[in-house]
Amino acid sequence: MGAGATGTSVVVNLVRSGAAQRIDVFEPGAIGHGKAFSSTDPALLCNTSADSMSLLTECPDDFVDYLHGLGMPVAPQDCVPRYLFAQYCRDRYLDVRSLASARGVRLRHHQDKVVSVAGAGPGYTLLTESGAECPADAVILCMGVDAWAPPVVRPFRRHAGVVPASALGSVAALSCHSRVLVLGSRLSAVDAVIMLSRSGCRVQVASPSGTLPSVRTRMYPHPPDRGTLTALAGHPWVGTTDAAQADRFIAGLVRCLAGHGRPHLRDQLSLADDPVERLRAEIAIAEEGHNSWQDLTVEFIALTNEWLLRQPPVAWQNFWAIVEGVIDRYISAMPMGNAKKLLSLADSGHLEVRGRRPAELFRTGGRWTMKWQDGSCDHFDSVVYATGYRPPAMWCSGGRLLLGAHRQGMPPAVSADLRVDLGRNSDERVFAVGQCSATRAPLVHGVVAVAPQVSRVMGQLRAPPA
Repeated sequence: MGAGATGTSVVVNLVRSGAAQRIDVFEPGAIGHGKAFSSTDPALLCNTSADSMSLLTECPDDFVDYLHGLGMPVAPQDCVPRYLFAQYCRDRYLDVRSLASARGVRLRHHQDKVVSVAGAGPGYTLLTESGAECPADAVILCMGVDAWAPPVVRPFRRHAGVVPASALGSVAALSCHSRVLVLGSRLSAVDAVIMLSRSGCRVQVASPSGTLPSVRTRMYPHPPDRGTLTALAGHPWVGTTDAAQADRFIAGLVRCLAGHGRPHLRDQLSLADDPVERLRAEIAIAEEGHNSWQDLTVEFIALTNEWLLRQPPVAWQNFWAIVEGVIDRYISAMPMGNAKKLLSLADSGHLEVRGRRPAELFRTGGRWTMKWQDGSCDHFDSVVYATGYRPPAMWCSGGRLLLGAHRQGMPPAVSADLRVDLGRNSDERVFAVGQCSATRAPLVHGVVAVAPQVSRVMGQLRAPPA
């Protein structure tokens, strides 16, 4: 269910692996697009490099090969426009649709949304928004995220002047020379600034931290140099959750980052207090090739997810709350091209980045007034919220899985092998992949983090039901 990047990867690998003879895909929109890659704006780049975005778990270079097949001289470390990845997803889906037909596999796209999954003996019954029912032997949940609206903007979400960053491409009200407030300072805020800047808008980015993502030029080293963090993963203190042990975890990570002939960690990072000056320094560090931390990102995500899956959910949530603030802006770093655009906007006076907390938003004289928690006020023509996303809503009640804003029952538990517990004391064949697994695996940043999950689920589907 769901056929954005994650769902498309699942479908493609299901067909290629021969793990199913009938595949029903429930996706109201076009297959392969999803929220993350639906924009056709060439200014919006993928935040991860092309060599980390293959849909095929056994062919890590497939996306790069696809781009080369289009005649594009793309290097593996390049971050390409997002619409190209959506096109790749769509083309790979069309490829396996033909393959499925040749193999006698029934593959069908239902432009409908599933609202519940009920256990029916050893199988399941899916109920859709349109009222249709569909039987299934196994279910794979691949729904995408929803934009999270902070409390200060919720009363105005139906107003044309207050919009989520994901809707900027279709909102004409912001296509003017105006002063815009962007709430949030991470990757979705970066996208919002880039889109607003082309209309000549002056933008203030504000968040409690006031920190922008760090800057990367690639995801993998070339040639690959992997295995650096393997020793870190084996340390006996990995798996504990108190603050002192978390400090040891960070210290071990720092030793890995500073080892193997890399620049000293103080030369890889900037600790400037001003966010624009920190951005300027990190661009310079990346241009000099001193940001060696970026070469460990993919390995860190893979090892950490693998480890966290083995921990009790409460334990890893406590641990992650301690270390997330230290590493999140590096895991979710932005590509160099976007970083330079932001710096240019800041130097020209079209962008300011502030660390502040909103207290109250109200409308006065045709403009928006934001009152901050320090008591000061600023006035804007429009407000964009880029305050992150929430995982898909899932609730378990009476052996049924409810999808959406039902708020009945309890959020279901997700096991280490990504199975969703429906409360029936049985070995369910309902799997959560990508953002649906966020309650169990927090580092689902991009396709590179989803690929191991897809492989794990494919292996279990090929095994007979317990």
